[in-house]
Formats: sequence, structure tokens, C-alpha cells
Amino acid sequence: MDQRLLQIKNLSVSFHQHKNKITAVSDVSLHIEKRQTVALIGESGSGKSITSLSVLRLLPSLGKIENGSITFNGINLLHQSEKEMRKIRGNEISMIFQDAIASLNPSMKVGEQITEGLKYHKLIPKADLKTEALQLLQQVGFSNPSHTYNQYPSQLSGGMKQRILIAMAISCKPQLIIADEPTTSLDVTIQRQVLNLIDKYKTDSNASVLLITHDFGVVAEYADWVYVMLGGHIVESADVYTLFKNPLHPYTKALIGSIPNPELGQERLKSIQDYTFEDTGYDGRRFAPEKYTYESKSFDEPSSLVEVEPLHYVRFFDESKVSLIG
Repeated sequence: MDQRLLQIKNLSVSFHQHKNKITAVSDVSLHIEKRQTVALIGESGSGKSITSLSVLRLLPSLGKIENGSITFNGINLLHQSEKEMRKIRGNEISMIFQDAIASLNPSMKVGEQITEGLKYHKLIPKADLKTEALQLLQQVGFSNPSHTYNQYPSQLSGGMKQRILIAMAISCKPQLIIADEPTTSLDVTIQRQVLNLIDKYKTDSNASVLLITHDFGVVAEYADWVYVMLGGHIVESADVYTLFKNPLHPYTKALIGSIPNPELGQERLKSIQDYTFEDTGYDGRRFAPEKYTYESKSFDEPSSLVEVEPLHYVRFFDESKVSLIG
């Protein structure tokens, strides 16, 4: 039986302005199985958020999906009308955005905002909306839901606002939650609380999570599978244990190596650029595996992902030399 909830194949997204065209996402393929947390990790500008916004067809006005398919529960979302997508957004797929201040309406009380999705999708009787909202507020950790229900976002702390976004995201009991850097600007303690809430919902509801982050510490604790993204491409993917035990792509090594580790006694924390030159002799805009240097004639064109060991995929520049990886 097919366990895949979401399947993205060969997705390419560009932005057009006047006669200029910028490719933000190129040939991205990934999938999420049922009851799985998949992490999409990379630095800012790598294409993570654009990939996730494509799933819900919420790209900025200048953005255009040029190629590919996005299949959710067997339905190609790119073939659905806007009316059909509105039925899916918030109901079957929900998104938790990183900026709670921008995501919440400052002129509406918290309770009203939590019940908006329930009202739109008509999932419960109107008379039961407040009761459901109070239960959701309690579920995400508010000790006095009735008080919070009547507050405005400006009266809440950053961590509280983020929990409100989670309550809104889970209100319709979606099968997939896309969490786009949900702990940005939160302190470490609140980060853990927020991520634990998302993880608990996944476990309790048999849901799946697409976790977008640049934090490998978060990935190590919460993800089952990892896709590493660079310059609009997926450059490596594997289960979380394999990726940490045996990272192959220099960019993946660079991201892991940029995590401070007091036990190693490093005098200076390595940067991504250190790995670029040290391991590949490359110019930094694209990475080649460390044993692929200037002898490769296909330097300017990235290859497809190659399975270098069971269920461990890496983007190489010269597929004919995969056997060099030992």
C-alpha cells in the first residue's frame, strides 16, 4: 500500500519581472510519507520556503511554477482550481509561518482568528465554535483559555503568538502541517515547547510534518528524513541517522560543521566557504563532492541525484565516477 502523502516531482519555480527571469527552485523532487516528519534544510535563499508555498499555490504574484507536479493524496494540486485549493488549505494541509506578528490580524481577538478556519470549512456547528477554540487553546498549552480567547495578538508574547498559529493550523485536523521556520526569533526554551506541540499533534493525529529549517540541531531531534537544499536544488537526502553519520556532500558537511561543538575545542568555527575550498577547490556557487575536482568536465551542469548507498542520495557533477565514493 502506498504510504506517500505528498509527492513533489521535478518542481521548478521562477520569478518574472519585465524581461528578467530568476529561477528560485530547480528540478526539486521530494516525498513525505504518512506519519512522517521530513526536514527541508538549507541557508536563507536556498529555495525552502518557495518550495513549501508552491504546495499550497501561495506563491508571490511574480512567481510561476514552470514545471513539475505536486501530488497530495493522489491529487495533483497543480491541476486544481482556486476554489478547490481553498477547500484544501487549512483543512487538509495547514501552514505555520515563521512570522507570527505578520500572520495574525492585530484587530481581531485570538478566539475569532482560531475559529475562522472552522467557520469557513463548516466542520462544526456555529454554536460549538467557542468551545472548540477553548479546547484548542488548552491543547497548545494555555492555562487560562477563556482569558486568552478574548485577548488581541499585541497582548501576547512571541511564544504565545506562535502557539496561537499552531492552534489555528491544527483546528481542522489537517493530514499535513508545513512548519516554515516556526521557531525563528524564539528563545531555546520556547523553541522546544513549540516543536514539541507540533510533534505531539503529529503523533496524536497520525499526521505528517514538513519542517523547514536551517537548524541541524532541530533536525536531529525531530526529523525522520532530511532533504538538504542549496541554490534551488536538493543536493543530498537520507534518513536523519544516515545523514549525520555519513554526510557526503560538502555543503551538508559544511552545515553540520557550522554547529558549535565545545567538546571539539575548535579555535575558530568553520564557515561554509571553508568547506568549499578545502574539500573541492570549487568557487562556492555550486558544490562538487570532495573527490571530484577540476578533472571533471561537467563542472557547469549539476547532475541528478545519485543513490550512492541504499536510500542515500547525493547530487554529483559526474555520475560516471560514483564508484569513487568509498
